[in-house]
Amino acid sequence: MAQYADIIEIIAPSEAVSGSRVDITVRVKNTHSAPIGVRVEAALDYGVSPQPAVIFPTDWVNIDAQAVWPFSGYFYMPSQKVTVRAKSFWYGADGAWYADDEMAKTVNVGSSGQPIISDFRIADFIKV
Repeated sequence: MAQYADIIEIIAPSEAVSGSRVDITVRVKNTHSAPIGVRVEAALDYGVSPQPAVIFPTDWVNIDAQAVWPFSGYFYMPSQKVTVRAKSFWYGADGAWYADDEMAKTVNVGSSGQPIISDFRIADFIKV
C-alpha cells in the first residue's frame, strides 16, 4: 500500500498488434488528508535497455484528498510481449518528489487477423 499516491489500476488491453498504438490509463488515488501533487511514470519491460517510456502528455497533477485521477498515456507495441511497469510519486513540502507505489500489467502481442476483402468487383468481363 502506498503512503499517499496509491495506484488503483492500470487499464490496458491484454494484447495488441505489433507497431500499433496502445492507449493506457493509470488510475492513482490521493490517500492523504489534503490535496497533493501526484506524478506517474511507466516503462516497457521486454529485455531492451534503456526501457522505453510510456508517453503521458500530462504526467502530474494536484489531486484533492481521497480523489482518484486517471493519467492517460500511450506507447507503440513492440514485436514481443511487454510488461508495463508504472510508478507513482507524491510532491513533498520540501519541493522533492517521493516514489510511492508500483504496479505492473502485461500486454501480449496479438495477430492482425485475417485480411478482409471489403469491396471486390470484376472490372472487365469478356465472354468466350
